Amino acid sequence: MRILKKFVLIVSLLSIILTLIAGSQACTAPKVNLPVVLFSDFGTGDYRVSQLKGIILSQNTGANLIDASHGVPAFDTSTGAFMLYMAAKEFPGQVVFVAVVNAYSKAEQRYLVLTTNKNQIFVSPDNGLLTYVCDDMGIKSLYSIDNQQLFDQPIAKLSAERIEGTIGGLISSGYRPQDVGSPVTDQEILDIQKPEVADNQLLGTVLFIDNFGNCVTNISQNEVSQFGLSAGDYIQIQPGQISARYGNIYSDVAEGKEVVFINSNLDVVQLSINMGNFAKQYNVKAGDKISLQKTQPAP
Repeated sequence: MRILKKFVLIVSLLSIILTLIAGSQACTAPKVNLPVVLFSDFGTGDYRVSQLKGIILSQNTGANLIDASHGVPAFDTSTGAFMLYMAAKEFPGQVVFVAVVNAYSKAEQRYLVLTTNKNQIFVSPDNGLLTYVCDDMGIKSLYSIDNQQLFDQPIAKLSAERIEGTIGGLISSGYRPQDVGSPVTDQEILDIQKPEVADNQLLGTVLFIDNFGNCVTNISQNEVSQFGLSAGDYIQIQPGQISARYGNIYSDVAEGKEVVFINSNLDVVQLSINMGNFAKQYNVKAGDKISLQKTQPAP
């Protein structure tokens, strides 16, 4: 009898010890709380910015919210795609991007959750906004947000900020991307002219217009070298039959004159006017396809 009592006592003590150990491990186990990077065309003064933050915090009260930019030009998916990519390049993995740009352009807009090979997670409308991110970082997984159980109203009736904010908040707190909805293999991609040399032309696409009207393209130094451009060369830009000089800096030409050179920060071709606004002068927009041709100076 005494042996039985001792055995029961030992078992009880072991049970208590194991419970305490498990509890200690649970207390010290790190909780998932990924930073949430906000990116939109709302503008800083729009109520939607604070609404988006509130929706995220309602799902994850401890969320670390980072404002990347709310200054994407309204409805400008092409510019937004480039700006989102430039931001994502500098952020580490294990970050959630909630990107809301031109999210109301379709009657039945689809929303996606992308995980890249860099292990960054993007919540975005399916409108081409993820084009450059996918092209550079690859696709690890891609899901459509269609799990109605995550929302208290029909998804089709919800605003973009409510859909994306809810999902962004959930994922930042550890919710699995695969539980937001169905896996997909297709998504909308922007119609981009890849940089190449063809038929004595250097082809590419305008990716971004900066505050000074400079037009940043996707044509790299490698394509320029392949094409054989050198400082001082005369070139013609299409469309528009725009005459310009190829140089190294704005001041290689007189004020008010067109100059093309490599943007040293991005290592790509930039179309500019010295002390002028190239985009405004020639009505150039992000997403426009261009070509450069060597030409002779005007007589």
